[in-house]
Order: sequence, then C-alpha cells, then structure tokens
Amino acid sequence: MSSKTVSRAAVVALALGNTAVNAFWRLECPGSIGLARIDPLMDFDGLSGHVHALKGGSAFSAKSTADDLLKSKCTSCGVKQDKSAYWAPPLYFQGDDGTLTVVPEKPPFKAYYELNAGKTSDGKEQTIEAFPNGFQMIAGDNLRRNTTLSGPDPDESGFKGPYTDKSNDEREQLAIGFNCMNYGLNGGQKKEEPTLYRHHLPEKSWIDANCPDGIRLELQFPSCWNGNIDGGESHKSHVAYPEWINGGDCPAGFNRRFPQLMYETIVATDQFVGKGGKYVLGNGDPTGYGYHGDFISAWDEGVLDRAVAECTDQSGEMKSCHVFEFTEDSSSCTIESMPDELKDEKTEGPMSSLPGGCEIQSGPERATKGKGASGSSSGGKSAGGSSPENKSKAESPAVNKESSSSPVADAPADPVAESKPEGGVFAEKEDKHEEKVDEKAAEYVAPQAPTTTSAPAEAPVADNAGNAIRTDIYTSNGIVYENLVVVKEVTVTEGAKAKRTPEAEHVKRHGHRHEHVKRHGHGGRRLR
Repeated sequence: MSSKTVSRAAVVALALGNTAVNAFWRLECPGSIGLARIDPLMDFDGLSGHVHALKGGSAFSAKSTADDLLKSKCTSCGVKQDKSAYWAPPLYFQGDDGTLTVVPEKPPFKAYYELNAGKTSDGKEQTIEAFPNGFQMIAGDNLRRNTTLSGPDPDESGFKGPYTDKSNDEREQLAIGFNCMNYGLNGGQKKEEPTLYRHHLPEKSWIDANCPDGIRLELQFPSCWNGNIDGGESHKSHVAYPEWINGGDCPAGFNRRFPQLMYETIVATDQFVGKGGKYVLGNGDPTGYGYHGDFISAWDEGVLDRAVAECTDQSGEMKSCHVFEFTEDSSSCTIESMPDELKDEKTEGPMSSLPGGCEIQSGPERATKGKGASGSSSGGKSAGGSSPENKSKAESPAVNKESSSSPVADAPADPVAESKPEGGVFAEKEDKHEEKVDEKAAEYVAPQAPTTTSAPAEAPVADNAGNAIRTDIYTSNGIVYENLVVVKEVTVTEGAKAKRTPEAEHVKRHGHRHEHVKRHGHGGRRLR
C-alpha cells in the first residue's frame, strides 16, 4: 500500500457589484420510478417506441400533466416539494451474441438547476425566472446519428465558446456529453475531463481501457425562453440555447431566462470490462448523437420561485437551500400505475432485442421513425393539450443494423464518425403544432435580482481553513476573466481497490462541476 496527496481545484464563483452570482444546486434522485416505454410528450396516451429511465413524481404516466404529477404519492428525487418528471433513455450493453442487458446506474441521478444569468439580444439584463408548472421541453434529437459540427470534439486546450456563429441545432449537439470517469488520475497530474467534453459515445474498447469508474451521460437543456409553455410538436421551438451553451446571452426572440437544467447519469460500464460487444442507448443509438431527455415542471406552489430568488449558494448542495424539504427514502418510490401492456415487458435483460423491438440504427443517416425509433405509429395528442399528427417520416430508408463490435483491444484513440453529412438532413421541419402561451407572459414584470456578495478586491493567500488559494486569469473573446481557486489537499490510500475518504468522495463527485465552471468562464469575475 502506498499513500500520496491528491490535489483538486475547487473554483469559487465571484461577482462584481450587483451582478447575479452563478449559483446552482444539484437535485439528487437516488431512485428511479421505473424503466418503461412511457413518454407523455412524444407519445401522449400511448406507448413510446423506446424505453426511458424515469425519475421524479410517482404519478407519471403516458398522459401526465403538471396537475397529475403534483398529486404524486412520492418522488424518487430528494426534494419533497418537487414532483417534476425527468426522463431519458438508459444505456445497454449488447454482447457479441446479440444479448442486451441494461447498464446499471450509479445513483444518484442529478438534475442541475444552474442560475446562469445573461442578457437579451439587445443588451438588456435578464432576471432568472422559475419554470411555471406545466412547462415542458425536450433537449437533444432522438433520430440523430451523426454530427454537423466541423472537426472532432474539442481538446483540452480550452473551451471554444462563445458559439456566436453556431446555429441552435449545432449548440444542441454541443450540449451532449459522454464523460470518461477515472477517479485515480495519477495523483491529479492528469486533468479530469470537463463537463460536455465529448459529444459522442466512445467505442467500448476505449471505455474499457480508459474509464475504470464508468461513463457519465450529460445533457444540458436550453435556458432562453419565448414565453410559451410548450414548443409545438418538437417540444423545443419555445426555447433556445444561450451563446455559451450553458450561459451567456440569449438570441433574438427569446428574451426571458430560466434556470439552466442539466441531467447527469453515471453508468457502471466498469461491470462489463473485458466482455466483447458494444454499448447502445435505449432508443437504438450506438453513436450517442441521438441522446436526449424530457422534462415537465411540477413544483409545489411558490417553492421554485423562492429557491431561484433565495438559494444562491455556490456549493451545489441541495441541502444548503433552506426553502427545500427533503425526502427520507426516495429510492423506494416507484411508478403508481404501469400500463397493462408494459407490466410484463422485460426492460433490464438479458434479452434478444431492445424493449418494444426498437431497432439499432448506426447511421450516418438519420434513424428511421419506424419500429421503436421514436413515437408510436398511431400518434396521439400532446400533454400540452393540442392534438398533432405524428407525421414525421424517415428522410432516408437506409438503416445500418450493426449487431456487435469486435472484442476488447488495447486502448485505441477515441474514434468519431468519419462520415459527416452537410446540413440538409438535420434541418428542422416546419412546426405546425399550436403553441400554448403562458398566461402570465403579457403582464410579466421581472422580479428583483437576489442579493449577492461582491467579490473581494484581492484574492487572499489562504482561507480560514488553511487551504491554499490562487487566482487564475485568462482571456476569451477579448474579455479577461479571473477565477479564485481553492486547492485542497486530500490524502488517498491506493491499493488494488483504493478506499476513498469522505472528503475524497466529495472531491470526486463534485470536482467536475468546478472544472466546468472554470473552463466556461460563467462563474468567473470579468475584469473590465
């Protein structure tokens, strides 16, 4: 056994004057209410074409509304007053024999609520509002199987924002992450991957060789809003990404601002090391480009409004928010009513096909919307109240039904798809779905920004606990940023299976978010 000191940098966000502090909290969901083909947004009152991991209020169903969710008997998440619904496809392992098994999650699932302020396109300061109950949206593109981004994923030389020249579709592609988890990175000499670093699912052999603690699936939602409760048939046209993906200014027509929602799910790919096969998402996507997630807001009256205004702690700990009441055993919460057709459906495996017979489609063409790829063939009305036809057809009939990959090899470079079609197939269709307008939009008056602490004139050498402190200064897009960095020394004993101290666990779990803040600059102090 040997012992060494591991350094981790925790970035402390600063603000000047009355500029809003970039606070956030992690809504932790220790449990899941189910694994089922239910999706009230895309397949209202029907069966979804693919399976989802379901989090949140137990009254979730194929026709859930916020009113239904608020009547939930329990929630799988840690805050009692939140009965919102959070769902996304799980990850499966497909062995060389074709057998599929769900990759277990490493709880808790986390839904970040990030209070990232910005301005409108004409330069007006925005105040962050709470999601109104009944608000719903989707992030990501279920049918995407390639990327329109130029070049491979960004390297560790620095964050590439702001993406002022990118379309919202391209920003959506940048808002997906597959983070390689490795908690023993040579005593801190090798940097951990930042959030949203990699925008595709790596090959299994690469994951086996480089990610001993699993993979973290990441999905950032838009935060710029046009005032509509829903976004039509796509459930996306009412929202847009800001220029930094997770912060910055909003585009024209989206003048209002929500907390930036982000999903994180760590999956135990380490349980499949050395086994021949590949990974595929529950929607039949082995590339990762089609990762997506859904959200319906359902908070007890006034709670989220108070949390947005008052819970400006920068630690990310949900228990630091005095507005919240916490659940005692959310891991035991399950869905109250499973559709009869799904009660006996296998969703965890081993099984010969994905739930619902969802076909595995590798691209590079967009996936077809036939058996299992997306909504049910019968269509249905949306949870927002209108009744759109489910009229999306496949742009291309070509389907690559790749069944398995080669056995594990030595660690190759992380591959990205070589074929990258230009633009056309990813163009959004005309959205003829009627949008539901927020009744309060016309009379909206921006609330007062929460009181925040001003930044000190100079960074001290050490804090009260004796931790070393330094100031990092860097320039991006002509703006100089200053970050106050606290370096804590954590001793970790290494062996065949290193045991982590409670403090090391905390650093392990939360260090990536600090790096995320540092690299993106939104948590730093802008030096004018």
